[in-house]
Amino acid sequence: MNASDPALTREDEVQSRIRKVRTFGRNARAVCAAIFGFGLVGIVVLLLTRAINVMGPGPETRIGVAGLDPVTTAQFTSAQLSTPELKAWLLLVLSVTVGVALAAVYQLYHVFGKLAAGEIYTPENVRRLRHVGVLWVLSALLGILIPVAAAVLVQLGFFLPSVPGNIELDVSLSESLSSFIGAGLILLASWIMDVGLYEKEHADALKRDADLVI
Repeated sequence: MNASDPALTREDEVQSRIRKVRTFGRNARAVCAAIFGFGLVGIVVLLLTRAINVMGPGPETRIGVAGLDPVTTAQFTSAQLSTPELKAWLLLVLSVTVGVALAAVYQLYHVFGKLAAGEIYTPENVRRLRHVGVLWVLSALLGILIPVAAAVLVQLGFFLPSVPGNIELDVSLSESLSSFIGAGLILLASWIMDVGLYEKEHADALKRDADLVI
């Protein structure tokens, strides 16, 4: 009787941890659902308000644009900045960046849903977690490519043809590095889960073979 006590204690501990994982999964899934819902509503409202020109500064508000040379500056009114090209660019950037973020939240929602059901090491969880890592890498790349593309378009006179001098790039290398590190950690976690899934399936196969032999 005493020999079976450690086994029972170990089983109880495992079940207790699984219950904690399921509780965490339910709570995290609810948070992801709220973020996804608010994100969708927010993007729709913002697109509508931008389309009818309700939001934004008044036509007399002046906005400064500084170049690499401190002397090279320009002042523009919000009306001058409300060009169709600039509006299209802002809507494109907003749609792409928010779309990538919501896609990552959507993947996490399904991962946490599996955890809430007690399914931890599953092929779907590995695949979706890997997708989150890839989307995070894409988001980090966009943080670099979007400012560079905007500066090039400005230099070509696509947005503001009267801007003198060079336009300063607003790219934070530390933030970009942090984003790439975060994406790498998520991809590493997906790889570790994949290894754990393989080991679990291998152990299950060995157990089935042993049962057949007995």
